[in-house]
Amino acid sequence: MGERQTTTGQFTKIGARDYVCFTWFERDRANIRLETPDGREVFDLWDEAVAQAVEDGFLTTPRIPRPCSSDWQPHAVQYAIAMGLISST
Repeated sequence: MGERQTTTGQFTKIGARDYVCFTWFERDRANIRLETPDGREVFDLWDEAVAQAVEDGFLTTPRIPRPCSSDWQPHAVQYAIAMGLISST
């Protein structure tokens, strides 16, 4: 995973569960964004980019009806790893 700097200047690893996912879906609009715990953007996909990532198999979807942002979080983290945006270790 990524790293974050503490107040003492030390770096600590960011665990997969610590990343924050935001989603927004409305009719023909879609947005999935992943951020570090301190608010730095990892990726921000909109509309066709979301559909393309799912269609290409890089972004898997939650298998529950009407998933919320927390349901998308592990899928967004795996997408970021697959795209080389964050490390897996």
